[in-house]
Amino acid sequence: MKRTALPRQEQRQQTRARLVEAALHVFAEQGYDRATVEEISLAAGYSKGAYYFHFDSKEDIFLELVSTWIEDQTARLSGRARRPIAAALLETLESLLRYDDRDSHWQLLLPEIWAQSHRNPRIRETLHAAYARWIALLEDAFQHAAGEGLVSLAVQPDVAASLVLAAHDGLTLRSRLTSATEGEPAPSEIVTALLGAIVAPSGPAALNLIPPTLKRTVRRKK
Repeated sequence: MKRTALPRQEQRQQTRARLVEAALHVFAEQGYDRATVEEISLAAGYSKGAYYFHFDSKEDIFLELVSTWIEDQTARLSGRARRPIAAALLETLESLLRYDDRDSHWQLLLPEIWAQSHRNPRIRETLHAAYARWIALLEDAFQHAAGEGLVSLAVQPDVAASLVLAAHDGLTLRSRLTSATEGEPAPSEIVTALLGAIVAPSGPAALNLIPPTLKRTVRRKK
């Protein structure tokens, strides 16, 4: 059977997607500074000419990866609006900290993104805007949960939001030093610990929305 040729626009989109995926792997494994356009092109199965048809430089494809990661993180934080407030808060925090449902190279790439943000103004400004938006989304999530009377905050909403992002960044860096066999805590355990520091249940109904391990902690405190 003859394979039908893809339309030109679809071919271009497929080529670009493969180049971006190859760049993710090359940057994650070798680092931004050591990686070359030639290596990315070869990993994707294309020539350097094909690469430069889609991207002007190595920086351009790296920025595309940064934008892709930011869009994914923003979607994880924004998805809570479609679900009940308190339950969504738990799901949002766990989703933000989870990387086992994504290509493992993303977790390896993040330290490279942060390192390059110190050297590259475009990346630094992009990250600054992204983190500011994430702080606002998380702050809004905590405010809504508190406004519904489901939780009372032990800290200000903006502080709670900053703690969540600090936990994300710290855990990502720590993952570079440990392996899965070393008993790395699950995202749900981290969320439980975070909630124990950030919020306190304010009524019987709230206990049904808190993980079992935190319920036991709350009951012991009473």
